[in-house]
Formats: sequence, structure tokens, C-alpha cells
Amino acid sequence: MVQRMHLNQWFKPRYIRQFASDFNEFADSYVEYMEHYADGKTEVDTLNTFTTLTTHLLYKVAFNMDLGPLSEENHPFVTKLQTALSGTAALIANPLVAINPLKWGFRRNVRDAINTLRQRAKQVIDERNIAKRNGDYFPDDLMEHIMELKEKHPSMITDEILLDNFITFLAGGQETSAKTLSFVVFLLGKNPECYKRLQREIDENIGAVSVISLDELEKLPYLDLVLKETQRLYPVAKMTARHTFKDRMVGGHLIPAGTDMMISFYATSRAEQNVRNPTKFIPERFHIDSSEKFSKYASTPFAVGPHACIGKKFAQIEMKIIIAKILQNFDFELIPGQSCELKDVTLIQPKDGAKCFFRPRRTISAK
Repeated sequence: MVQRMHLNQWFKPRYIRQFASDFNEFADSYVEYMEHYADGKTEVDTLNTFTTLTTHLLYKVAFNMDLGPLSEENHPFVTKLQTALSGTAALIANPLVAINPLKWGFRRNVRDAINTLRQRAKQVIDERNIAKRNGDYFPDDLMEHIMELKEKHPSMITDEILLDNFITFLAGGQETSAKTLSFVVFLLGKNPECYKRLQREIDENIGAVSVISLDELEKLPYLDLVLKETQRLYPVAKMTARHTFKDRMVGGHLIPAGTDMMISFYATSRAEQNVRNPTKFIPERFHIDSSEKFSKYASTPFAVGPHACIGKKFAQIEMKIIIAKILQNFDFELIPGQSCELKDVTLIQPKDGAKCFFRPRRTISAK
């Protein structure tokens, strides 16, 4: 709880506001990168491109790590992180992978990747400590807040805990946003009336504003509805675990104290008793004046309560700016024949990656 309370300060909306320019810079880099493929005939796997974008953005903003241009091959650190995450996904899918003799090579690669990540994390922390001792400039980023934990609680926070926090935020902060963005593109492509309404809202309210601030985002209420409805249908972190400390009655059933529970966000947000027409993409259902009223617990993609996702506001602002920039600059359409099925690799994602054709839009004069 001490760690949560301390790190929570960095994720407060008033603090994240300062990163709007960084979000815009990376979104602009993405637009520039995509211009090379926006010919209406080149296939773009949006999940892959969004993963690259959100990884570069998070590493730079949160840890001051520059991974180079978006157009380059994956940085070795990113490749190792993907290998480590594949090990987690494999273990969840089949716990026997931990002892399967046929998987020894895979396990070795995962262990090597984890060791490399932790060595690199330690190097970054050591470099930051040297910079502080030398009086060099360093940003007030998430890395700084993680390191302050040890300074304030030296008896509680070990070096290993620092490394754990570093790796946890790297692993959890980019994949969730990338997969959600790909679902946004997928659902807009499947629902052209929603797509056009959102693009019209962006054109009418921010036009070709070059730097989209949080104040500009407030002028895009339909974008907020689209994102909420996307996350209701496809909460990429599809479930969470909780432990009961008291006896509870849930739906007429006694849940004794000491019970480990799994709660499926995917199931609750698609249950007919919670949401009308649960499989349909209807962003308007989240409008304050909607006739459909449902519990705030019906759709909880970031979880709720004291253990809700600490990066919620960071992710929301990041994704909204990226979506707005894309619709400012491009038209896109889904490539026909893609499956609506999901791929479950710890987090859910579109099985086919939400592949699209992109085309440049006519330039709108900047304000």
C-alpha cells in the first residue's frame, strides 16, 4: 500500500497534464511514419504499429529511454520484454510448460530475457544515481518516483523491489494501450456510422490543431464514448483476482472469508442482465442522457476500488490523442475477410491484428 500511495501521485490527472506535448509528439511521429503506407493498397497491421508506438512513448515519458525512430527494428530491450511476456502467457495457458522437457529451450530463452531486462533496469537505475550525484539534469519521471521509494522507505524497499516495479510498469503499460487502440480501429471499421460521427466531431471541434491539449479533448465527448464502449466490449485485461477477508453474499451465494476469486470483466460487461444488446457497439449507451442505465460495475476495464489500474488516466489521455491524430490525418478501412475472433495471450487482442488500408485526408488549415 505504501508503494501504491507513493506512485499514485505520478498518475494524477493534474500531473499527467504536463505530458500532453509528449503524447502529441509521439502521435505526430506515428502519423509521419504511417504516411509512407497510406496509399490505400498497402496492408497495415495496426496492432503491430500501435505496439511499437506505445512502447516508444512509455519508455521515453516514464523512464527517459529513447528507443529510436518508429521505423527502425525493435530495440533489443523491447525484443527481450516480448520474450519474457510470452513466457508468462505460456505459463497461464498451460502450467505444465514449467516442467515439460520439450520446452526447455523456450524456458531458457525466457529466463535469459528476464535476466537481461533486470540487468538493464539496474543499469538505468545506476545511471540515474550517478546523474543525481553529479548534479546533472534528470526528468521528474516515473523512474524518479520509483527510486524515491527506496530513499523514503530504505528498510522496506529493496533493490529487487525497485527492479520489480521498473519491469512491471514496462510490461503492463504499453501492451494494454496498443491492443485497445487496435480494437478501436476494428470497431470503427465495422461501424462506419460511428466512424464518420467521430471524425466529424474531431473536424468540427479541433480541426487540424497541431497540439491537442486536455482542454481540446474535453471538446470530444463522442471520442470518450467510443473508447468506453470499446473497452466494455473488449477489456484487454479480461479479468482480475481478489481475496476475500470477510464472508460475503453474492447473488444469493455465500463466499467465505479466505476465498481466492477470479472476476471476469469480459463476462460482466457482456452479460444481458447488465447491458442491453451487449454484443453491439453502441457508444451512445454511455452518454449521461442515455435511456440505458447500468451499474458502474457492469463495465470495469481498469477494475475498481483501491486496486484499480494506477495508469488509467495516463492510458486514456494517451489513446485519445493518438485516435484524434489518426482521424485528423487519415481515412482507413478494414481489409475484408478478417476474423472477429480473439487471440488470448494473457491479454486479449484481435486475432488478425485489425489490418487496414490507410489513405491521407485532405489538409485542414491549422488553428
